[in-house]
Amino acid sequence: MTDKISTGSDIDSYCTKCKLMLEHVVVAMTGGSVVKVKCKTCGSIHRFKGMPAERTKAQSMKDSAVKPALTSQAQWEAAIGTANVNEQAYDMAMSYHAGDVIVHSIFGKGIVQKTFFNKCSVLFRDKERLLVTSNT
Repeated sequence: MTDKISTGSDIDSYCTKCKLMLEHVVVAMTGGSVVKVKCKTCGSIHRFKGMPAERTKAQSMKDSAVKPALTSQAQWEAAIGTANVNEQAYDMAMSYHAGDVIVHSIFGKGIVQKTFFNKCSVLFRDKERLLVTSNT
């Protein structure tokens, strides 16, 4: 690679198709900076990119596992306060309406969020689940 980069020069760039740092040919420049490149391996043309920031697998799993659980629990607690007072035992043969409180044998107490044909979306303490009902 030379000190002076121009259109047609070789440059190392992150290929978005190959997902690797590979040699590219400069296709377009704006004001002295590289804008578009063509991969010498796969031939795809894309914007010039440096190496993408890498997140560790443990960090990404930690972020995804903690945030939804806290959010679902906070939503559940808020919904319990405004839901209908009468609790019903969950039965697939029954129909439910939004705001009904049901008690499931495995998932515990939940609040019906939306109703669909033969299903309803129920928010439990840990997450929202789709349950079978006789809703029409």
